[in-house]
Amino acid sequence: MKVFSEEWSKAYVKALNANTDYRAAASWWDGDFIFVIEPSGNLDHEIKMFIGLYKGDCTGAKLLKEGEGYDILPPGTPPKPLKEGEKVAAEFVFAGKYDNWVKVLKKELDPIQGLMAGKFKLVGNMAKVMRATKAAQEMVNSTTKIDGAEFY
Repeated sequence: MKVFSEEWSKAYVKALNANTDYRAAASWWDGDFIFVIEPSGNLDHEIKMFIGLYKGDCTGAKLLKEGEGYDILPPGTPPKPLKEGEKVAAEFVFAGKYDNWVKVLKKELDPIQGLMAGKFKLVGNMAKVMRATKAAQEMVNSTTKIDGAEFY
């Protein structure tokens, strides 16, 4: 299965929810993300993936179809549950080129360090994200538990 595919996103939800270190590191966190994977290297199209995160649980994931929009919630707004047929909404958007996402997934680049180095862009409360470095690392560690993941 390709990374950032529908099948991979479902496996990622399971891997995150099975990671007790993530659960502990993110026990205080509330704020959903839109991950934007921009074309570069072997990826020739943009991928947008919603990931729901609340108090150490991954509440779901959804791949957005081409052209499908999303809403950005104001800081501190409670997460909006995923509902079929409704536009997704998230407090944070984390965006970067595919090649940089590959480095993160291979644990060659820490996502927070990548953000600080300008390899990723963030929409949302930077201070809140900076307090969640351990949770971010455990989110990456969870991707290594997905069997059969292939890069483009």
